[in-house]
Amino acid sequence: MPAASKTNRQLFKTTWPFVAVVASLLALVATSLSIMSSVRAYIGGESTWSKGQKDAVFYLIRYAQTGDEKAFRQYQSAIAFPLNLKRARLALDGARSDLGTARQALLESGVDPADVSSVIWVFRTFRRDSFFEQAVTYWTRGDALVEQLVAAANELRVAKAAGRSGRNEVDSLTAEIWNINAAIAPISRAFADVLGVAFRKTALLLLVVNVVVAALLVSLSVWYARRFITARLASEHALRRSEARAKATLGSIGEAVISVGPTGLVEFINPAAERLFCRDAAGCVSRPLTELASIAREWDRRPVDLIEQALRGEQPWDASTDLVLTNVHGTETVVQAITSVVHDTSETITGVVLLLRNMTREREYVSELSWQASHDGLTGLLNRTEFERRLFASLHAQPGIEGAQRACMLMMIDLDQFKVVNDTYGHAAGDTMLREVASLIKNCLREEDSLARLGGDEFAALMFDCDEQTALPIAERLRQQVAAFEWSCETHKLSTSVSIGLVDLRGLDTETAMRFGDIACYLAKERGRDRVHLAVRGDKELTRHASAMSWCGRIKDALANNRFCLYEQEIRPVDSAGSHASKQHPRHVEVLLRMVGENGKIVSPYHFLPAAERYGLMSAIDRWVVRAVFATLERTGNPEGIQYAINLSGASIGDERFLQFLTDQFEISRVDPASICFEVTETTAVANLAAAARFIRDLKERGCKFSLDDFGAGMSSFGYLKHLPVDYIKIDGGFIKDMLKDAVSRDMVAAINDIGHSMERLTIAEYVESEAILQALGTMGVDFVQGFHVGRPALWAQNIEFLEVT
Repeated sequence: MPAASKTNRQLFKTTWPFVAVVASLLALVATSLSIMSSVRAYIGGESTWSKGQKDAVFYLIRYAQTGDEKAFRQYQSAIAFPLNLKRARLALDGARSDLGTARQALLESGVDPADVSSVIWVFRTFRRDSFFEQAVTYWTRGDALVEQLVAAANELRVAKAAGRSGRNEVDSLTAEIWNINAAIAPISRAFADVLGVAFRKTALLLLVVNVVVAALLVSLSVWYARRFITARLASEHALRRSEARAKATLGSIGEAVISVGPTGLVEFINPAAERLFCRDAAGCVSRPLTELASIAREWDRRPVDLIEQALRGEQPWDASTDLVLTNVHGTETVVQAITSVVHDTSETITGVVLLLRNMTREREYVSELSWQASHDGLTGLLNRTEFERRLFASLHAQPGIEGAQRACMLMMIDLDQFKVVNDTYGHAAGDTMLREVASLIKNCLREEDSLARLGGDEFAALMFDCDEQTALPIAERLRQQVAAFEWSCETHKLSTSVSIGLVDLRGLDTETAMRFGDIACYLAKERGRDRVHLAVRGDKELTRHASAMSWCGRIKDALANNRFCLYEQEIRPVDSAGSHASKQHPRHVEVLLRMVGENGKIVSPYHFLPAAERYGLMSAIDRWVVRAVFATLERTGNPEGIQYAINLSGASIGDERFLQFLTDQFEISRVDPASICFEVTETTAVANLAAAARFIRDLKERGCKFSLDDFGAGMSSFGYLKHLPVDYIKIDGGFIKDMLKDAVSRDMVAAINDIGHSMERLTIAEYVESEAILQALGTMGVDFVQGFHVGRPALWAQNIEFLEVT
């Protein structure tokens, strides 16, 4: 909204009460004058009426005496005034006022044209007022006498026309005229007296009203002036408080604030500005800013005058630009400036407020944060992120840049048995060991090498301008010094050793280099620890480990993205007289896991399960399979009462949390435990017999079945079978495939079958791939068979995207 419009609106809000009272007073005065003028007009009308009546009597008497027709005409002219006033009264006093007739009659009766409207308004407004009604009554009685006078005049004219014969009648009419005149006189005086009293009372009333209105106006003026003064004082008090708060706020903030007037002289500075300029406020006020300090751009030291630019109305200074402020003592401070131009209501520049932000602490924070982002907080070495950034930069240097083709080596260092120190002496001792070893490693490396702590007890060094012949002696010397180093932890002497992997970085990318370094370090540990292993291209063991690590990543990706599927393979009863399998035994199938690879290709478990076992992913896979089987059965049901066999790994068998997981899954899905058969391998069960027996017993109490898989592959004794309450024994497929050609294998199958039956276990033969093997197994009395000849694996759970892998 424009300033002029705001001012006018504020002026109207301030003055409208006075304007309203004055307007009311003026209206009252105008009304009073109108009433007084109307009363005056009535008094004048009464004078006109009385004079006309008297003149009419005078001319009638003269006419009676002389018979002069001129006198009679003068009578008629005089009597017209009272008659017109009567006509006006009758026009106004009727049921419906005839304003036109009344106006014409009043004009003809001699009333001033300016007073006609007031006379009509007063008659219509105050007709029922006691004074006015009394006056109208006298007016009516006077009009009646005037009518008698008119009648007498008419009779007189007739008598005069009769001559001598009418002389007596003329004398009688003359006497009557004098009587009518005598009767009119007191009525006229009474009418005038009533109007006089009304005039005086009206004047008094109007005076009282005007005095009251004047007093109201004075009271309103006093009240409004008091209110205005009170508001002004409150505004001034609020302004002083606001000014005090503003000064307190400006004094408490850390940024320097300088207020400059339109002439460029300083008007105010806060304490932060005093500290920045090394001057007190009194020494800065009324002086130009350029005398207090100089300001220049940081990158080129070019002076800038922020105040002059702002006063000229130029673009505001970029607040993100760093400036250098030099005070009178020569102290330099990096600042950022914000200028705000102050305008008045007419948009004229009245000053500039300059805010200077001291960037010293921010720069310290940025430097500290930058260091923290790239360094390990415990050892002060580079962290993994910064190390991988430097490794990437060194491997992707553009050809032609100096040092781009130089040889570089990656050294991966891992402390041996660090977990023992943490578990035995506590994490404080472990942290002390890491700091001591980090310092020792750093001293063994060259100045130009980059050393980092990757996490836990893992370190890495990037060695520039270094080949295998240079790196191996450095790594060996480092290994020896760490092995010989001891430090005290309370009353104990602690020592450690390191396993070191070396990788030549030429021709590698960042991911491959880090993977090869991890593998080289792992091989050093696997071969006995406290040694250095150089990763050589073409090394089969290195390739095997790299492949396993690659599968590890693919397995994790498949778990995260639900890219597994389930197959089923039937386990069929052997139809023979010697079979222990009942024909009423439920249909039995084994659930087999497959990975969905690229382009939807199905990947056999023989490719990824070894990597999963090596890197501890079997328990996660087992959980995925259990969730998938239970969710599928919950969705589709099990109307045929099929028994599903699920393979479990040794990692799951020995994990108490996995047992609780199975319990939760049974409760969540409400799958019948009798429809689930868990398969565990013989080697897994024997490796931890007590845990396996407890695991099997807990689930069998719920109604689950168990099968001992690959029985005979690692067998040394049948005695442990007594401690494993399994329902099925699956004879290892290696014996089944060779049983027709190898008598020992055939005898082993027969022995396992007989012992299983003697312990009341059902037997299952795997890898049944021909009719001859099937008939031989039937002759032996094996209960169930499984293999390509009986039935190939077929896709079972096709749509498992609804699973939520957690």
